[in-house]
Amino acid sequence: MSEPSGSVTAGMSPTLQQADKPNRPDWLPMALVIGLTVVAIVIAVAVTPKFLTVDNIRAILRNAAIVGIVAVSMTPITLSGNFVSLGISQSAMAAMVSFVALVGTGMPQVFAIVLVIAGLVAVGVLQGAVVAAGLNPVITTLAAGAIIFGVVSEVSGGGIVRAGDAPLSWGGSTVAGIPIEVLVFLIVTIAVTLLMSRTVTGRETTLVGANRPTAEVSGISFTRVTIVAFAIFSVGLAIAGILNGAAFGQATAKSFPDLTIDSIAALLVGGTAIAGGQGSPLRSAGGAILIAVISNMMVLNDFSTGGRLAVQGGVVVIVVVVLDLMRRGAFRR
Repeated sequence: MSEPSGSVTAGMSPTLQQADKPNRPDWLPMALVIGLTVVAIVIAVAVTPKFLTVDNIRAILRNAAIVGIVAVSMTPITLSGNFVSLGISQSAMAAMVSFVALVGTGMPQVFAIVLVIAGLVAVGVLQGAVVAAGLNPVITTLAAGAIIFGVVSEVSGGGIVRAGDAPLSWGGSTVAGIPIEVLVFLIVTIAVTLLMSRTVTGRETTLVGANRPTAEVSGISFTRVTIVAFAIFSVGLAIAGILNGAAFGQATAKSFPDLTIDSIAALLVGGTAIAGGQGSPLRSAGGAILIAVISNMMVLNDFSTGGRLAVQGGVVVIVVVVLDLMRRGAFRR
């Protein structure tokens, strides 16, 4: 129901009320993701007998969870019109190495988790501030990733960092048969979705991405929105690194080699517009599941690395083109 002229709901400006509508995921893009996932599963079952085994399903969910946590957390950055980060793998790797190293020194795991998250957020806030100051976000995150990789490689000597005798078995544990990574993925998706769709911060983020001049005229700070988006993203990166560190009990500077491309693919397949203003964390989560299903099917069928990347890239292109046609009104809504 529309508000009477001149009224403001719960202290929210009329401009932000208008931003609420595009921030909510419409059903067509999500239906496309679900449909493609069902098709991929049907094909996988038909050509791969091992696909529906319990162990394989668990592996798919774990892979989707790590990629999904990052893609969901990166959605605010893309929604705000700041494209994507190209330093994903390096940042998650830094979190993983740092967590394992801190635990290996005897530090309590809770303190290590808090310290790693705080460190990643600090780095993310710095990147957000640089982007808000006017530097291209792609260049900024690419440079940040290179610096992070260089520093971690130098400090670790390029070798394996181990947690020693610290009890990190919880990283690979399950709750009621559900891997802990999947539960965290679910929690992160719900939290970021609610943040983007039910708060002023979320509405401001979408409005900045959809129409920055209008947002600025309305008094919305592009700097604040950008920094908050990078902070949220950094928390997701830290969580992904910590979960993998806890699961394996060791890490190297070469951890997460494919996380950047998989996360970006999940976000794009989920229907978030690269230019900003349209999309949702929930769709990014769906995209992560689709990417995990397709990747698993190709691995089970011995696709080469090049072949897997080609198929994954093809799926991304097809979905992005179809979604763009939807946005342009080529299909009836």
